[in-house]
Amino acid sequence: MKKRFAVIGLGFFGRKVATSLSEMGAEVIAIDKNFELVDSIKEHVLIAVQMDATNREALELQGIKEVDAAIVGIGEDFEECLLTVVTLKKLGVPKVISRAGTRLRKEVLEQVGCDLVVLPEEEVGLSVAKELVSGLFFDQVEVGDNYSIVQLVAPEAFVGNKIIDLQLRETYRINIVTVKRLLSKAMLWGKQVTQEQIIAVPRPDDVIERGDILVLFGHDKDLGKLAEIYENG
Repeated sequence: MKKRFAVIGLGFFGRKVATSLSEMGAEVIAIDKNFELVDSIKEHVLIAVQMDATNREALELQGIKEVDAAIVGIGEDFEECLLTVVTLKKLGVPKVISRAGTRLRKEVLEQVGCDLVVLPEEEVGLSVAKELVSGLFFDQVEVGDNYSIVQLVAPEAFVGNKIIDLQLRETYRINIVTVKRLLSKAMLWGKQVTQEQIIAVPRPDDVIERGDILVLFGHDKDLGKLAEIYENG
């Protein structure tokens, strides 16, 4: 039986999760108040609905109680995000995942019962190293049963290659969601300062550089296959 997920909030984060889950064979209900965002994703998911996700009755009509997990990607309006999470929990959704822009918001969401809160903007250096299937990955976020978002320091075999040439989607059914790149900048007084560049929407012809952090999304089994091959660089 196929897994079914609801993705609420179709900005970059939500859209990427929704389309990736759909590409991997899951059934996805995509929800947003913005008609244009809903219209742009309708060909890529099972159901795309323009609605207010804080409306309990409307969520029930979409079969929200039957999903395996709900991912809340509402980024700008924290009150709406919070109300949506509370509504989903009251409806008995087994697993509710949300993004948060700050640590304080993360704590608030956890206090109202959100099962997992993602801080997509948090710096890599502040994250706690966590293994998934090997030492290759860190900072695992379980999106749903057997699906995860992980971070990976680009293996040496990736360096100098275009994303399209890596064929991660074709070979492993894994998507590169984001690339984080540390850049050294010389200041006037000679001190080197390291800054993080976020490539939020990687292009197929973007070239991977040494030290890049790749944010990947995929099925745990497929991520495991990738780990087995590249664990030793």
